[in-house]
Amino acid sequence: MTTSNKIIGIAGSFGSGKDTLADYLVAHQNYFHVSTGDLVRKESIKRHNSVERNPYLQETATYLRKNFGGGVLVERALDAYAEQKDKHKGVVITGIRSLGEAKAIKKAGGRLVFVDAPIDLRYARIQTRQRDNESKVSFEHFKMSEQKENSQSDSDADFNIFKIKELADVQLSNDTDLDSFYRSATAALKV
Repeated sequence: MTTSNKIIGIAGSFGSGKDTLADYLVAHQNYFHVSTGDLVRKESIKRHNSVERNPYLQETATYLRKNFGGGVLVERALDAYAEQKDKHKGVVITGIRSLGEAKAIKKAGGRLVFVDAPIDLRYARIQTRQRDNESKVSFEHFKMSEQKENSQSDSDADFNIFKIKELADVQLSNDTDLDSFYRSATAALKV
């Protein structure tokens, strides 16, 4: 197995299926999963005693990236994997949101995957998953939150889904049934 298949970073739009793909890789390919979102949630509880996306999660993620480097969450994920690597085929890191994180995946020899789906489908998904009060968010607010993360800044610390998509080694569309999504992902990743 190549290094690029041992480290897989997954980025994408809200509700596109990033964690769904990671869960599949864990269950069927013996990958270790680290969610940057979970790392941010843990830090947000320490800093704000809250995991609400706006404003706390975004502020916490920005604080970490600006104070510890744009790739800090990937670095922490790789540290967590280092303790588990003998038990797993590789690591899948989800929630890549900054250029620094994307660059950290590539610097470590990993592959960057971008997952997307139509916005109306993604909104319907977040309404059903019951995470971080997302089900209470209006469609307009959902679109505004997404636009904030589509920055085109060159800063490694800023949210920048737009440029991460350009850097991705693999782009996947998750707009069909799960079996089709898993087959296309497995073929594209060669895992």
